[in-house]
Amino acid sequence: MKKFFRKLFSPTTFIILILLLELAILIFGFYLIEFIFENYVPEEYSSLSFLTYIFIRFLLWIFQMIIFFRIINKYENPEYKVTWIAFMAILPVSTTIMYLIFANHGLRKKDRRIILPTNKIQEGIFQLKEEEIDDFRYNVPLEYRGIFKYLRKTTRLSNSKDNQVTYFKNGEAFFPEFVRCLSEAKEFILMEFFIIGEGKWWKQIESVLKQKAKEGVEIRLIYDDMGSFGLLPSSYPKQLAKFGIKCYKFNKFKPLLSGVYNNRTHRKIAVIDHKYGFTGGMNLADEYANEIVRFGYWKDTMVKIEGRGIANLIATFLQNYDLCTHKISDYKKYIEGEYPQYENGGYLFAFGDGPGSFDGNEQIGEQNYLNIINSAKRELWISTPYLIPTYRLTEALKNAAKRGVEVNLFVPGIPDKRVVYWMAKCDFHILVDAGVNIYIYKPGFNHEKECLADDIIAFVGTINFDFRSLTHHFECGVDIYNDPCLKDIKEDFLEMKMQSQIVDKAYKVNGFQRFVASILKLVRTLL
Repeated sequence: MKKFFRKLFSPTTFIILILLLELAILIFGFYLIEFIFENYVPEEYSSLSFLTYIFIRFLLWIFQMIIFFRIINKYENPEYKVTWIAFMAILPVSTTIMYLIFANHGLRKKDRRIILPTNKIQEGIFQLKEEEIDDFRYNVPLEYRGIFKYLRKTTRLSNSKDNQVTYFKNGEAFFPEFVRCLSEAKEFILMEFFIIGEGKWWKQIESVLKQKAKEGVEIRLIYDDMGSFGLLPSSYPKQLAKFGIKCYKFNKFKPLLSGVYNNRTHRKIAVIDHKYGFTGGMNLADEYANEIVRFGYWKDTMVKIEGRGIANLIATFLQNYDLCTHKISDYKKYIEGEYPQYENGGYLFAFGDGPGSFDGNEQIGEQNYLNIINSAKRELWISTPYLIPTYRLTEALKNAAKRGVEVNLFVPGIPDKRVVYWMAKCDFHILVDAGVNIYIYKPGFNHEKECLADDIIAFVGTINFDFRSLTHHFECGVDIYNDPCLKDIKEDFLEMKMQSQIVDKAYKVNGFQRFVASILKLVRTLL
């Protein structure tokens, strides 16, 4: 029943109704006006029906032209403009209405009032010392230095050195360690996840959180209202509040008309004191630990950070927490503290990304992928559950393969979104023809989002190769340079390769799948 009402009041239902209205206007517009005049307007005015119809159409045309020029002149990804302009030419009325409601408007004004001041706070806190700058310049080659400089410029955070990073190649390894770390909390626990689902592991985590709150540990928890819809009681934040846990639904789901419908928090962040920080692809639900089977074997990864790199995760979490509370937190209180130091650790840069004007119109997650891909000289390993890349990402992968880089790209063998997967399969040939090796992970669903270049720099996080992740969602992750954990990431990729089937040039997609994919490509920027 919950799923039924969710679909009934969803934007998809609204779009269908708008399209039906468009069809009615195109076919019956004049007759509708004439019917109204004949039955509800005095007879002396009935001859005006045709002029009235022309006048209404003229007003609609003026309004549509205003929207058209707004789309043309707005500074954003041209791929989005093409989609809207094409639909406006075919279905002008419904496209105009849908654009006003569902177009990527970025952050709301009330959200910008939080983000802009917190950006300035972060600029003041995350300043590298002169010796740190010299050390970074001396130890990191120019091509990798630029990757970190870009993130410093766009996120107002900073890179750090001498952290210890532990890589978890599946949920079976991650969840027991996560519960153990939570049980060590003394000061605060900060957690933000797209999905929290009741089950074996959340029951254990919830029990630890309640115990820690009882001991006086401050607990702040965010989960996405859409991502966790139907998985938790609607009153769950109030239930946790009784135990002293500060819990918020991010971007509460508003049926039908929500201009920020797409702006979900897809982040996975957990910070325990100044001791442990976690990020990666896993949500807090049993399928991520393969306690339940949904799409074959669920392959996912997380990293645990110990050291100063945690500070970036704290700042990233606090910004979204402040969007929930509409108050600005005391950043220094949570960020300043004693962090453990480990020798021989590499450089880390944990960061967050967000929709629209989170940082002008910068698509930080996409550009970070591009920077890593373009830095590769020998090998490139990528895993993504959803392969609907932007034109820029597609060209970067093709270019890497053509300049002699061995590009290995992993996609699921058992997808969770079948129709979206058809779209990916129909475009395999574009990458394969350029020399990209695409591997289908046969055991099940690889949900991890990772990129490793030349065994020297990697990204582990939440950002998929699709428009929803790259443009609409709040995302996060960490760049890791020259750290011992990169060996574990490489070994994991090699293990996946042994379990995967390579896509050759003879790979075919059936006609029905091609037909559905060709239709969906019209709206691929919204998927």
